[in-house]
Amino acid sequence: MNKTSTPLPELNPLPELPARKIPFEFPNDINPHWNEAKPEWSHMVNGASVAMPFLEPYLIRTMRRALDKIESPQLKKDVKGYIGQEGQHFQQHRKFNNILIENGYQELVPIEEQMKKEFDDFEKKRSLKFNLAYAAGFETMALGIGHWLIKEREILFGNSDSRVASLVLWHFVEEIEHKNVAIDAYNAVFGHYFYRVFGIFYATLHVVKHSRKAYKAMLVRDGLWGSLASRWKLQKMIFRFLKNMIPSMLEGCLPTHHPSKIKDPKWSVDWIEKYHNEDGAVPLINTQNLSAPTP
Repeated sequence: MNKTSTPLPELNPLPELPARKIPFEFPNDINPHWNEAKPEWSHMVNGASVAMPFLEPYLIRTMRRALDKIESPQLKKDVKGYIGQEGQHFQQHRKFNNILIENGYQELVPIEEQMKKEFDDFEKKRSLKFNLAYAAGFETMALGIGHWLIKEREILFGNSDSRVASLVLWHFVEEIEHKNVAIDAYNAVFGHYFYRVFGIFYATLHVVKHSRKAYKAMLVRDGLWGSLASRWKLQKMIFRFLKNMIPSMLEGCLPTHHPSKIKDPKWSVDWIEKYHNEDGAVPLINTQNLSAPTP
């Protein structure tokens, strides 16, 4: 039974959540500074990517555990769609992360091992309530990141390697697409408002902690961590991230918050439409013309 003290929105059926596959590969010649004009930003994204092969399988397993406790057939269907999409995400990030390691960033290996241990411990030692709150909290953060990446895509991805830009933007278009699922699952099984808010801050700080370890290790390897000019560029990018994320997170903390109330960016809607017109192939984004969803 739902235990929240605030009324929940009625579940609106989501469109199908297909597990899209990307047709392009990640060859070893991809430059870890995939945005050559912004190596600090490149490594911030790389650091977040390092977390995905551990975070997303954990989210998948958590949502599978919740399935038996969910009564709504529609929500069960949405959860299965969510699982399919997240499964594609972490597999592609695993391929990309292998390239980072093969390009000399061996320091990422112990960071990966620590992440695996922590997510394994969450499953073994924490309750389903904690794990579902973490999932809902992460998806609250991911929704805000998705809106930011799309809004500032020309600044963040302009003239960058189209394969990496496509990986990241494809990922977050789908985060926007399945934005309701984790919070609906949490509300259906538990629904405690304050614990959901706790999940937002816990998941955000946990992912940011490991992402920072990873991008710091890469910047140290590049000799940029000790450069005042590089650190200033990094701080400006972190400030840009926080400026866009804090309002989104605060909105997510409202008792009346539900992602369905947040309008999807037109660019992401156009991207999805373009995908359906491409015979099942995720379009490779043209980073020379980011005003359009695809070439």
